[in-house]
Amino acid sequence: MTNDLQSVVRNFDRQQEEQQVGAFAAQKGLPYINLVSYPFVGDILGLIPKETANQYKIVAFLRSDKTVRVATPDPFAPGLGQVMSGLGKAAGVKFEPFICSQTSINYALERYDTLVAKAKKPPISAHTGEGQNQQKVINSLNQLKDEVSRVSTTELLETLISGAIGLEASDIHFEPMANSVHVRFRIDGRLVPALELPEKSYKLLSSRIKTAAKIKLDIQHVAQDGRMTIPLNDSPFDIRVNAMPTSYGQTIELRLLSNHQFLQLEQLNFNPETLQAIINAVSRPEGLILFTGPTGSGKTTSLYAVLQLLNKPDRKIVSLEDPVEYRIEGIEQVQIQPATEVQAQYSAEKEKQEKTRGTSVAGFDFAEALKAALRQDPDIIMVGEIRDRETAEIAVNASLTGHMVLSTLHTNSSSAAFARLIQMGVPKYLLADAITLVVAQRLVRKLCDNCHGAKCERCNNTGFHGRILISEHYQPDSQTVELIKREATLSEFDKHFQESGNKSLLQDGLEKVAQGLTTEEEIRSVVG
Repeated sequence: MTNDLQSVVRNFDRQQEEQQVGAFAAQKGLPYINLVSYPFVGDILGLIPKETANQYKIVAFLRSDKTVRVATPDPFAPGLGQVMSGLGKAAGVKFEPFICSQTSINYALERYDTLVAKAKKPPISAHTGEGQNQQKVINSLNQLKDEVSRVSTTELLETLISGAIGLEASDIHFEPMANSVHVRFRIDGRLVPALELPEKSYKLLSSRIKTAAKIKLDIQHVAQDGRMTIPLNDSPFDIRVNAMPTSYGQTIELRLLSNHQFLQLEQLNFNPETLQAIINAVSRPEGLILFTGPTGSGKTTSLYAVLQLLNKPDRKIVSLEDPVEYRIEGIEQVQIQPATEVQAQYSAEKEKQEKTRGTSVAGFDFAEALKAALRQDPDIIMVGEIRDRETAEIAVNASLTGHMVLSTLHTNSSSAAFARLIQMGVPKYLLADAITLVVAQRLVRKLCDNCHGAKCERCNNTGFHGRILISEHYQPDSQTVELIKREATLSEFDKHFQESGNKSLLQDGLEKVAQGLTTEEEIRSVVG
C-alpha cells in the first residue's frame, strides 16, 4: 500500500513538472517535448559533444536532412546561442530548439555513455579521465596526415593529440589564417608544420577543446586558460589550454603535460661538475639556488628534479608556480594568479578550473604568495620565477633566515644572474650572502639515433631526434662578494667566471659534440 502511494505521488509530481514546462514553452513561443523514454539514436545524440551537452543542458534528438531538433530546459542560458551557432556551422546543420523538463534532459544525458560510445569514440572529458583508452601509434607526419584524412570530425582531436604524443611534441598550435587553419607541432623545441584544417572542421574542434578545458565559449575577445585530462594507452595526459583572439579568430595552444615518472636529477644530463655542485648545494639547510636560461630551456624540469630529491616526510615544501604543471605528492603547490581585471572578473570560474592543479589563490602574485608561504613555516620554498624586485628581496631574505629557496631567473648565463638581481634593486648587503649556486642551462637537439644526422622518417627528415641538456654553474666566492658590493657590470662578472676556470655552456656543448651527441652548428645556434 505504501509503495503504491509513493508511486502515485511520483507520477503526480512528474505530470505537474511536464505540465509546467509545457506552459513555459507556450509562453515563450517554443515547441515542447517530453524526452523520457524517447528512442535516442547515438549518431544524432552525438552531434552535440558530451561536454557541451552537460555544460549547457542541451541534446539533439531528431534529424531531418539539414535540420536537427534539440531540446533544453533553458533555451536562454548565457552563451548557449553562440555555442549552438558555432556547432551548427561546423556540422552544416540548422538547429531547431525545443523546451524540455529537467527530468527529460537528465534522461537524455544518461544515454550518452551507452549510445554515443557505440556510435563513435567518446569525446575527451575534462579532468574525469573518461574516453577511449587505446589510440593508434603515429610515428611520422605523413602517417598523421593520412590518419587525419580518414577520421571523422569527432575523432579529429584525439587523432591530433595521439599524433603529437607519438612524435614527442610538447605543444600543438592551432593558428587560423585567411583561408584555413595551420596546425604546427613543437618538436625538440622547434615549430614544425603538421597540416592544415578547413575552417569548418576547426570551429567544431575548437568548441570541443574549450568545452573540455572549461573555457567560456561565449568569451572570445580576451585570452583564457584551461586544462583537461585524457587517457591515452593507459597513461593519463594533462593538457594545458590557452585560447587567444587574433585577426582571423581564436588561436589555441595545447601544452601536453605527460603524467610520467619525474626525471631524477642524475637523468638530466648535467655535466659532472654541475651535477655535483647541485647535490652539494641542496645538502645545505638554507641558501638561494637559481636556475637560469630563456623560456624552453628546461628550468622547470630541473626544479622538479631537485624537489623530488628534497621531498622527504620530515620536510615541509611549498612551491609557488605559474602555472602548476605537474602534481607532486607531498608538496604543497600554490597556483599563482595575479589579480588583473580579467582574472578578477572570472576568479570564481578560475578557482573551479584549478582544483585539480593545486591550490588556486585568486589575486596572488609571486610576492604575495611568498609572504603567505613563509608564514606556513616551510623548510624549502620553490618560487617558479623571480620577476620583480619585491619577489627577489623576499626570496633573498628567506634564504638568509633558515630556508632553502629554489627559483628561476631569465638570464643568458650564470654570471648574469648577479648583475640582473643588482639591476632589480636587491640590496647588496643581502645579495652577497644569499646565493648558494647559480646554474645556467639550455636544451639542444640530439642527433637521431636511427640515421645519425643523415635524415630519415623517424626524425621527420631533420637529422635530430630528442634533446639533451648543456649547462654551466657559478658558485659565489670572496671575489664575487666584492663584485656585488661595488655593483660590478655584467662583463666583470663574466670575466671573473672565466678566470675562475668554470666550464661554460659553450664548452659543455662542444664536449657533447665531441661525444657525437649533437653538432657544433646546433650548439652555436643556441648558445651563440
